[in-house]
Amino acid sequence: MSMLARLRNGWRAGVQAAFGASQPLSAPDHWLIRAIGGGRTKSSVPVSEWTAVNLPVVWACVTLISDGVAQMPVDVLRRVRDRDGRVVRQSEPGHPVAGLLNSSANDDMGASVLVGATQLHALLWGNGYQEIERNGRGEPVGLWPLLPAVTWPRVDFTAGGRRLRYDTVIEGRPITIPADRVLHIRGQTYDGICGLSPVRIAREAIGMGLAMEEFGAKFFANDAKSGGFLMHPGKLGDKAIQNITESMGPGGQGGLAHAHEIKVLEEGMKFISTSIPPDDAQFLGSREFQISEIARIYRVPLVLLQVLTGSTVWGTGIEQLMIGFAVHTLGPWLRRWEEELGRKLLTESERRAGFYIKFNVNALLRGDMAGRSEFYTKLFQVGALNPNEIRAFEDLNPYDGGGAFRVPLNMDDPQSTGAAGAGEEERDAA
Repeated sequence: MSMLARLRNGWRAGVQAAFGASQPLSAPDHWLIRAIGGGRTKSSVPVSEWTAVNLPVVWACVTLISDGVAQMPVDVLRRVRDRDGRVVRQSEPGHPVAGLLNSSANDDMGASVLVGATQLHALLWGNGYQEIERNGRGEPVGLWPLLPAVTWPRVDFTAGGRRLRYDTVIEGRPITIPADRVLHIRGQTYDGICGLSPVRIAREAIGMGLAMEEFGAKFFANDAKSGGFLMHPGKLGDKAIQNITESMGPGGQGGLAHAHEIKVLEEGMKFISTSIPPDDAQFLGSREFQISEIARIYRVPLVLLQVLTGSTVWGTGIEQLMIGFAVHTLGPWLRRWEEELGRKLLTESERRAGFYIKFNVNALLRGDMAGRSEFYTKLFQVGALNPNEIRAFEDLNPYDGGGAFRVPLNMDDPQSTGAAGAGEEERDAA
């Protein structure tokens, strides 16, 4: 059965089990309300992980971060000692885990799709889960997504000690999975076990943003006019009130389709406006503030959200901006990914042998051509990079002899002066 069918079949039973079907439907946090619409906020708009993405700035933030993590290559590396006893690192592209994290995670999806989905779950629910499929030798051969709405960690205390497990629903059946078979990417957490949902923490801010979206939509659907009431000199019966309501509603003379048309008020009725116009209520300013508020929650610079007002404290220029984004926004998530992948996908003997997993952020921080050229030149001149390493950064093939490190003579001999010290001559550093 395909992964799509597994997730679809497990949805109904899993949500009910996860949120407690024994609650009365009138309860504000009933599982059905939380799953479909979420609990109501003070702005009277329901907010849940499912509805929060209807706010464009939330969608922009979570997709920007999840796509940023998903696009990075994941390297399986190993620390070894060279002939001189120095600890060096070497890439292990042939390691089975490298294939799972860079090409095909399972039969249904590529690695980047799975990483992006898991990161998206972690940004909304605070927890992203993947089930690890292993072969008979215990080696990971597949990674499968688990819906965070129907998956939750559980700690059991038995005679054998403390044990972490994960309860979920697959193909309509509740299933418990041992912790060593689940990759768990957590957000901020109180207990170190279960991450906190940013949506639930910031639900009032998100609810206000959704309320302003709805207000703006209704404002323009109502001919871009504020609300009010109709005053009649006499007393109207129920049927007359119903007729007037239908006449002035979206199906009658009201609605965007009848904007700027002449409206007819019968029987001496008068329209009295009671609402504050949106410009007086600083509607546009409030919407801009909510964008900043949500961006602050996810630590995304406004310029990356196409908001060009104001400035960033992360410096000026795209290079400094991307460095700040990589360090302050993506950095904490990448560290969580690396630790969890290393703990769950590498065996204990491999970890002792020096194997580890690391995201390669070079693609994100490449900068412009002039900046990269200056960067490579300086590192080449001090012997930090050889030509083949520079070519690898630019996705170019190596060449024979390009693996040698070279430094100017004056860098090698601090006492050298004159023409030789001018750096015109070079010799092999290794």
